[in-house]
Amino acid sequence: VVGFIAPIHLFAQFWYHTRLIGKMGWLEHIIVTPSHHRVHHAINPEYLDKNFSEIFIVWDKWFGTFQEELPDVPPVYGTKRPANTWNPIIINFMHLWLLIQDAWRTRSWWDKLRIWFMPTGWRPADVKDKYPVNVVEDVYKRPKYDPPASPLLKSWSWFQLVMHNLLMYYVLANIADFHYGDVLMYAGFLFVSIFAYTSLMDKHPLALPFELLKLGFGLFLIWRMDGWFMMDSYLSGSTALMIAYMVVSAMMTAYFLYYEKQKPLEMVPQEESRG
Repeated sequence: VVGFIAPIHLFAQFWYHTRLIGKMGWLEHIIVTPSHHRVHHAINPEYLDKNFSEIFIVWDKWFGTFQEELPDVPPVYGTKRPANTWNPIIINFMHLWLLIQDAWRTRSWWDKLRIWFMPTGWRPADVKDKYPVNVVEDVYKRPKYDPPASPLLKSWSWFQLVMHNLLMYYVLANIADFHYGDVLMYAGFLFVSIFAYTSLMDKHPLALPFELLKLGFGLFLIWRMDGWFMMDSYLSGSTALMIAYMVVSAMMTAYFLYYEKQKPLEMVPQEESRG
């Protein structure tokens, strides 16, 4: 039952992530359509905290959170508080960290409690003025994060993306052959590695320490597993290639951080298209 229903359930929440489909007639009254879901992802004031439904839009209509996509208000995707980083781990936790900080800093015990249940953007009165944060006011003229990167760094980042996808596909395809603890350590290696190379995309100095941690952790895993997670049985010399990759990755990170010509990070204003 799970094997049959899960793919249908997931696909029902996947197909509407597109701009290629406009309004869908009478279906707009029943299911979540691309138009409805564009509203869900938008940061326009008219669209915030709307259209939470996954498959049937009737839930939002019943609970008062429905908003139709307006013809004169094109949805702009993103977050009200710009991330200003390529690091997906920081992006996933930065907003939670702000909530934790605000809950700690406010003197009101009532605010410490209700901050976890308030609408998007709400902050305690005694905190928001003392600790201001950068918030997008005009969604059509928001400055986009666009740090300078050499062609070599861009190429290296693409290589890292492909490499990490291959490593993830490998563990998913062979997960039944590994002990649970081994899978957790493999995931930990990917966590550190992704943190390292996306920090390098930001030209952040933490990139090199995390690359060295990745190298040390990777060598430990090879010693513990007597190779790179049985990959040599599929491709001879895989362990040697993994060692070479980790060493080169650390060297490239040091090169980009300390030898390639440095340029200051800057935000490049780009106007959002209204149509």
